[in-house]
Amino acid sequence: MRVLDNIENLIRPTPEEKAALENILKPRILAKNELFLREGAVCTSIGLIEKGSARLYYTIDGKEVSKDFLFENSVIGSFGSFFTQLPSALNVATLEETHILEMGYQDVIFLYEHYPAWQKLGRIIAQDQFIRIERREASLLKDPATVRYLNLIEEHPKVFKRVPLQHIASYLRITPETLSRYRKKFK
Repeated sequence: MRVLDNIENLIRPTPEEKAALENILKPRILAKNELFLREGAVCTSIGLIEKGSARLYYTIDGKEVSKDFLFENSVIGSFGSFFTQLPSALNVATLEETHILEMGYQDVIFLYEHYPAWQKLGRIIAQDQFIRIERREASLLKDPATVRYLNLIEEHPKVFKRVPLQHIASYLRITPETLSRYRKKFK
């Protein structure tokens, strides 16, 4: 379980803390293009991605607008919906067959309340998400599309190998035709 090894290296849980997590995790395999969460539903579980990828997206005026892409060692779900237990504003769907280790809301709350290591991991994940969101928002507001494209190539080259181009264009807030031009221009 690679994702658990990475977590262990990051926060060094005690044997008791590690066992508590392992006891609540449920392996699940999602098919390609399977919805993990549908807009309007409450996110009652989150998962740790062992293998595979997913996309977070909104439906705006009948069009899918990509918010983020998730790969191995990411947490799949809607944090806003999960922690408020209110309906999600976004969809979460797999891009390929995806293997996750899933846990429910009550299980996560139990871990937070009883084990310092899992509180620490939750804080690390929340901080990482906040920083990513702030950087993305700044880029969307301040950077021209070419800079967003070049930054994506530099920071996340695997996106172009594993994510369909129409989703990448949506994420960059450009048309597929513009993305095609950038790919030719910046080869």
